[in-house]
Amino acid sequence: MVIVSIIPWTIFLPIPKLTAPQGNYKVGTRIFRWIDFDRPEYITPDADDKRNVIVQAWYPREEDTKGYQSNYLDGMGNFPEKIGILPSWIFDRYNQVDTHAILNAPISTLQEKWPVIIFLTGNGASRAFYTSLVAGLASHGYVVLAIDHPYEAMITQLADGKIVTTVEVPLKDDRDLLKFMKARLDIRVADVKFVINQLGYPGFPDKFLSSLDSNRIAIAGHSLGGASAAVAMAYDSRINAAVNIDGTLYGELPEPNGAHPFLLVESKKDGSERFLRYENGNQQLFSHFGGGHRYEILEADHYSFTDAPLLLALPARLLVSRFLNIGNIPARTHHATVDILHAFFYGALNNKRSDLDSVAQRYQGIIRKPTD
Repeated sequence: MVIVSIIPWTIFLPIPKLTAPQGNYKVGTRIFRWIDFDRPEYITPDADDKRNVIVQAWYPREEDTKGYQSNYLDGMGNFPEKIGILPSWIFDRYNQVDTHAILNAPISTLQEKWPVIIFLTGNGASRAFYTSLVAGLASHGYVVLAIDHPYEAMITQLADGKIVTTVEVPLKDDRDLLKFMKARLDIRVADVKFVINQLGYPGFPDKFLSSLDSNRIAIAGHSLGGASAAVAMAYDSRINAAVNIDGTLYGELPEPNGAHPFLLVESKKDGSERFLRYENGNQQLFSHFGGGHRYEILEADHYSFTDAPLLLALPARLLVSRFLNIGNIPARTHHATVDILHAFFYGALNNKRSDLDSVAQRYQGIIRKPTD
């Protein structure tokens, strides 16, 4: 009977209401669809295909800017039949989602150069599903570059306008998918390197990229994106600080080259054996970077850091929360995560000491954990 009463709410989904940014800046956004002509696209059968990297920038905009909001998802109006495992008609009204950002707005001139945060998605996820986090960070005075990884993301639009979805390429003798996940992580790290190479490139609209401070680059990500962010910093000295949100490390790290600011933000973990790989991987990261900070949000589930809980109607959300601890107020996890990341990045990118404990203590149910 309960299931029957919830079905209409899960089918006729309302227009999602995203978590509103809380910083001092209004937010703008623009999309770059770049091609890395030095890298072939290994996932497609066409030997002439080159690697596409899709980047959506979220940034402080001029206060009085007028204009239109960006679409929540790539490919609006031209969806394939399915997006992931879901029929695409579920997303037909997502062009009405308030992303809290004006498309192609001029970047604020209150600073000559803005610090940069590269943001990486979870395995198979599209950048759209982190809009609450990235818009929130941008409102605190960062240019956030959220990357879509084509053929891994659920849906994204390439430079030539083609809409592509996930393509799984299994590897031989890889029952536990460790080689598969390592291969995805390696592609992501290469995508990050390519994006950093584009910063400061002349000729883009409004000289947007020349407003980015290439000496203040940080990186963050969720799940596989969090582990990829940490690995990218381990390999690329241009990245000054990294945040792993609930991510598990795959593969090996290079030789350490000194201490780097590193933060782990995580959902509640029960200490069971299923988290053993996660824990061992993060201990390697703390050792590699010379320590760091670690905070656990007790009410959060792995998906609480995404927009996913906000995409469900309230009855469906309550049903799902019986199986996943997504919380009845997802915005609380979003705000807490943004505040902790902002305090961490502000200190790391400005050579200042941040009191992360005092920020975490603004919220109930966030505990600092040891890093060894």
